[in-house]
Amino acid sequence: MTVIRGGKITPYTWTDADGKRHKSWRWSVSVDGKQRRRQGYATKAEAETGLDQLKAELAAPPAKPSITLAQAFEKYFETKARKKSLAEDRRQAEPLKAAFGKDTNLGDLTAARISDYKAARLATKSRQTGAMLSAAAINRPLALLRHLLRLAHEEWGVLDRIPTVRLEDEPEGRLRWLTPEEANRLLAAARESRNPDLADLIELSLFTGLRQAEALELTWERVDRSRGVLLLEVTKSGRRRQVPLNEAADALLARRGPKHERLVFASSNWDRYRTAWERAVKRAKLPDLQHWHDLRHTFASWAVQRRVSLYELKELLGHSTLTMVRRYAHLAPEHLRAAAAALDGVLAPASAIIPSAVDLSEGEVRSKETAS
Repeated sequence: MTVIRGGKITPYTWTDADGKRHKSWRWSVSVDGKQRRRQGYATKAEAETGLDQLKAELAAPPAKPSITLAQAFEKYFETKARKKSLAEDRRQAEPLKAAFGKDTNLGDLTAARISDYKAARLATKSRQTGAMLSAAAINRPLALLRHLLRLAHEEWGVLDRIPTVRLEDEPEGRLRWLTPEEANRLLAAARESRNPDLADLIELSLFTGLRQAEALELTWERVDRSRGVLLLEVTKSGRRRQVPLNEAADALLARRGPKHERLVFASSNWDRYRTAWERAVKRAKLPDLQHWHDLRHTFASWAVQRRVSLYELKELLGHSTLTMVRRYAHLAPEHLRAAAAALDGVLAPASAIIPSAVDLSEGEVRSKETAS
């Protein structure tokens, strides 16, 4: 912050080349401890105006560089070039640019304008279903916009402040996990498939909790059986991650390779497995098993049921916070019972408590005195 002190207007005289004397005015002021002066004003009023202009310029906040919404998104895409969901971010950005105007200055996106946009979305029906938009459909573009504004303020320095962006409360996501009996049926059906990789791909996912892309893109150079881990270089969270191998997962990898091929499985393209997966699910009579991600839910559910803590599960799944794993807490109610049991014995049984004189009522004290 610039510190301005004082400010004097003083007259002075000077002599020109012909020896004629003239009277002028000047000002002086202290700026951050250094004296600044300017002279040559014809009148005192002009000198006062000049000093006032300087003070106003120094007191004004520095101008922020302007940037449009479209320019901000292009900068965002460059910054997040390695993000796996970048294509989805680009898709979500288009309706935001249409709603607010791609040439709108980012500083003009106030909390009120964002709130109006959200209200309009809340009143919008889906083109596909005719139902009102879900909380998730409303939140995804809002979350992207909030992230963009935070970057513009904290890293790019083009916003003085971040306008408030409030998201809708979302219901907990679908949680479908397999029982051991269902998992065995699915594996048996997968072993009958013409796709030779399907059963092993399912089993590895069940015992490691890998995301679909992480399993399909796994390479042999990332398999370290000597240490008993898989080394994932780039994950959804953007962090390196080590996934420990249990005996079943290690045995699976041992019988598969290593091979000369770079990938552990034949292809990283899910379309190569989609039909075989759908047929195996149908043969196993698991009609509500809709997504491959349910295998990751199964890994997490089995782990919690076998007393793996939520913190340990967070590390196993590669989440950055505990928020995403709290959905599995209800699968291990014995943890809460054990926590409650920790209070057992804090108070002695009522029959074991011997009352002292101060514990007795006044009537009991008189009765004891009479008896004695």
